[in-house]
Amino acid sequence: MYSKILIAVDGSETNKVAVDQGLDLAKLLNAESVSAVCVFDEGNYSSIIRDSSIEYRKIMAEESENALKYVKQRAAEMGIGLDARAMVGRPVEVLIEESAKYDLLICATLGKTGLSRVFLGSVAENVVRLAKCPVLVCR
Repeated sequence: MYSKILIAVDGSETNKVAVDQGLDLAKLLNAESVSAVCVFDEGNYSSIIRDSSIEYRKIMAEESENALKYVKQRAAEMGIGLDARAMVGRPVEVLIEESAKYDLLICATLGKTGLSRVFLGSVAENVVRLAKCPVLVCR
């Protein structure tokens, strides 16, 4: 049914529920491929002077690695092979594009963008509306 699963990761506490649910489901369904993607939204760092591209890349790498740490640890504990990647771009756009390659995309209701909507975060809401595959939203 769902053999290729993508878990959206942002490093927030609320995202850990989505990671746990995604990995549990992958294990239960014996998914052939499980991926986790952290999208570094460079728009959040627009105040950093881009002249220091080395410093900017360092921040991007650290933030992404920190966000992926939990999903990598949990997947290893569960014996699940995981392709964990960090990407740069607008989270909604990247997740929608990536969703075409998967049978299921899993994300959290609210993440780093905060409470911009009453019940559903703006990224999650747009992903649900525009993704190319089914989306499981966890809270």
